[in-house]
Order: sequence, then C-alpha cells, then structure tokens
Amino acid sequence: MRKTKNKTTMLLAGGLAVVLILFAAAAIYFGMIVKDRSGSQLPEETEKPVMVEQGGQEKPQETQGLDAVEVDLVNATVYRFDELDFQFAIAKIRVKAEEPINISLEHFATSEGVKLNDIDSYLDQLDKNGLYIGKQNVWFELVSRENSYVANIFVPIKDKTAQSATINVDFGDNAPIQLNLKEATGTREMLGYVAEDVITDGKTYQMQVNVAFQIANEEVYRNMNGELMSAGIPSTAAVYVFKVEAVSLWGDNLEIESARYVLDDGSEFDALDAEYESEKYENILGKSIQEKDTGVLFFVTYNPDKELISYHGTLKLKIKGQENWIDVKVNL
Repeated sequence: MRKTKNKTTMLLAGGLAVVLILFAAAAIYFGMIVKDRSGSQLPEETEKPVMVEQGGQEKPQETQGLDAVEVDLVNATVYRFDELDFQFAIAKIRVKAEEPINISLEHFATSEGVKLNDIDSYLDQLDKNGLYIGKQNVWFELVSRENSYVANIFVPIKDKTAQSATINVDFGDNAPIQLNLKEATGTREMLGYVAEDVITDGKTYQMQVNVAFQIANEEVYRNMNGELMSAGIPSTAAVYVFKVEAVSLWGDNLEIESARYVLDDGSEFDALDAEYESEKYENILGKSIQEKDTGVLFFVTYNPDKELISYHGTLKLKIKGQENWIDVKVNL
C-alpha cells in the first residue's frame, strides 16, 4: 500500500515538473515574440556621425541611371516642438544604384508639395532655436562613392496635426514612402551639440570640438606678418583652448570666421584673433580649409586670485557663408 502511494506521488511530481518545464518554455517563447514585436515598433536610434578619414575627396558625377535607382524606408523618428510651427521627421532611407550615387533631393517631395532640397526656411527656424539635425547624421544630398548606402533625410510637415505623410520619388518604379506621424519620440536632447559631437551641414563639411583645457600664458604670442611678438596676456588671466578638427568633404572652402564663449549668466568671451598662436597649437580661426586640418580656438578669462574656476556655457561658432551661429554646450 505504501509502495503504491509513493509511486503515485512520484508520478504526480514528475507530471508537475513536466508541466512547469512546458510552462517556462512557453513563457520564454512568447516573451521573445513580445520582445521582438515591441522592439520592432520602437524607433531605432540614429547612428552618430563619424568623422571621415580624408577630406577634399572627388565628388561622384551626377547619377545618370535614375530609373534603375531603388529607394525604400528603413525607419523614421518624428519630432514635434511647441516653439516650431511645423513638425518634422528624420527618415532613414536605403538607396541602391548601379553606379556611385549623386542624387539631388529635388527628386523627393512631400504630399504637401515641399521639395526636400528647398527647406532652408525650416532649417533656419531650427538653427534659431538651437536644434541641429546634423547631430542625427542628416544629409541634404545623396552622395556616396558606393552604389548602395543608407542616408538620413529631413522631412518637414507643415500641418502639425497630421498623423501621416508621404514622400514621393519622381524616378524609377519607387513607391511613395509612407511616414507614420502619430507618435513623436524625438527630443531636444537628440538635436543639441555637445563637446566631441560631429558637427556637419549635411553637405560640405564636418567639425569636432573637444573639451577645453588650460595652457600657460607665456605660451601664446602674436604673429604680425611673420614677426613674433608677445601676446601681452596679463598674469591675472587664464588661457584656454578648444581643439577643433575640421574636414571639407568635397574640397569646398571651410572657415570659422568668428567664435565666442557665452556663459550661462550671459557673460561672453571672444576668441583671440587669427594672429594669436602658440608654440604647440595653431590657431584655426580664419583659416581656409579645403581638405582636413586641426587647430585650436584661444580664449582668455580673468582670474586674478588664481582660483580653480569652472565655467558653464556655450561655444558659439560662425562658419563663413552661413547666417546662423552654431551652439555647442561645453564647459570651460
């Protein structure tokens, strides 16, 4: 009798164990499905821009065989801000051709009639509000030395209440690109430059600004038509430099014509003029760059008590030929 009872107990325990194993397996299986489905519905983070190794490259010829070019949507992130009178999407598109790619965005137009090569008024509003889509690796020309690549493009939508939008492509057999605008997941933080970000206009150049560091006052001098003179920086001052790496992608002239550092309290420091240099560091202000170069921006602050001071503010850069300044949040 006892043996029968023990046998029954063992069978029940074994059956329970099998049920638990099957339940666990099912939970894992369905959990993976849910995870995959939820993940596929989330916007993929845009790859951060990476500084190119070589500047001044030869630009590919304009693509001739447009009818053979294929374009499709990978994903898109929607941005909607109160201070703007439009919403916009950054759409990641895949482009495949039979030759190196050089395609103007004039071939792309939204369902509202906005051609994606004619969007300066929208970009101007973004710049004035300190929103830089270059932070999200956006390009305003489809240019690649390869015959296949992925590009992020800027798509403004005039109707801020629109729940969807379409991008029409006027070449080949490409179907209209459908954008879902229901959920705006883009944030201000995704569009603000900070130290060591790659800064770009999405067409002609890239730059990278590193965190500032202090150098000795006596290292700085003035180069007046080849004659080296003392910079005349008083002992009560501190000299800081921002290291800047700059690249002209296709040989266009790139020049930082002005730079200033604005503290959070509103105080400002202007960068020293182009004739100021040091034994170790070359001034990049006012320098014409057609390929790739590295230099620094010099700033002088006054610190008569030689105290350890940390400044919090924004480095503002003015690129020659551009109306708006570029803001980079960085401490000094």
